[in-house]
Amino acid sequence: MGKDRFDFSEIDAALPAAERMQEEDRVADALENNYKAVRILGANVEKLENRLSEALPRLDGAVSSLREAGRITVSGEARRTLEREGDAICRKITGRIDRESAKMLDRLSMRDRVTISDTAFWCLIEAVIFLLAAFICTCMANARFMHSVMLWKMLGGTAGFLALCIALTVFVCHKLKQ
Repeated sequence: MGKDRFDFSEIDAALPAAERMQEEDRVADALENNYKAVRILGANVEKLENRLSEALPRLDGAVSSLREAGRITVSGEARRTLEREGDAICRKITGRIDRESAKMLDRLSMRDRVTISDTAFWCLIEAVIFLLAAFICTCMANARFMHSVMLWKMLGGTAGFLALCIALTVFVCHKLKQ
């Protein structure tokens, strides 16, 4: 019975070698497929290079003709006419910008100031001084016991000061006009 039995240990030893052989066959098939694909790509690249080498001289000619078409030749007289027209347009625009900027500066400067005559200015100064004098006299009268004599003195002082202020204003305005 010993001879009729099959020994599985030999199969177990042969299995890794068979797997390696199958893997090598798969790798060989893949390499053969890659080789075929690379050969096809090489042929396509060669065709593309041939087509490009044929198309480049025509493309260079087209670029040259476009460059020639883009050039403008102008006679001397036409060039001078164009320069005169350009200068006239530039002067016109410059004048317009100058006028508009002057208007804008006038508007801006008027917004920041209030213009009054010299006479009105000095009259305002006089009124401020007069009111200040009246305030000081009133404070002095309230500081003492009020008598009717004190009120008359206060009124006289204020009137005298007002007359002095008017005289000074007239004098200053007269000097400013000279």
